[in-house]
Amino acid sequence: MTLPPPANRRPGRGGLRRARDGGSVTAELAIGLVPVGVLLVLAAWLAGAGVVQVRVQLAAGAAARAMARGEAEAVVAQRVAEAAEGSVLTIGTSGDLVTVDVSAPLRAPLLGDVGRVAGAAVVPRELLGGDAP
Repeated sequence: MTLPPPANRRPGRGGLRRARDGGSVTAELAIGLVPVGVLLVLAAWLAGAGVVQVRVQLAAGAAARAMARGEAEAVVAQRVAEAAEGSVLTIGTSGDLVTVDVSAPLRAPLLGDVGRVAGAAVVPRELLGGDAP
């Protein structure tokens, strides 16, 4: 006469195993993957924010050089708007210096605008043609 296997023992290769523990590793892995996914999304967004910061700073430098050469303010403003969407351009002069500040919104998925990034540049005016003393 053969006895049936105990309830906590499965026939075959396996040894003793609790029936209620089946799938616990899967559940723990699923719970652990959520924070990993959130961190990956946050890292990707921070990289994108860094790209926006670099674009704004480069736009400020290019705008300052263009203004120092005497280009029209409307043309410079259009170039800055193309470089950084939603940007605000501020141009100032002080003696022989041209100061340009550019700021642009920092957007986050599902949150919209969460702040602004800014870049600034100061360039001496270029003496063109008969402007030399």
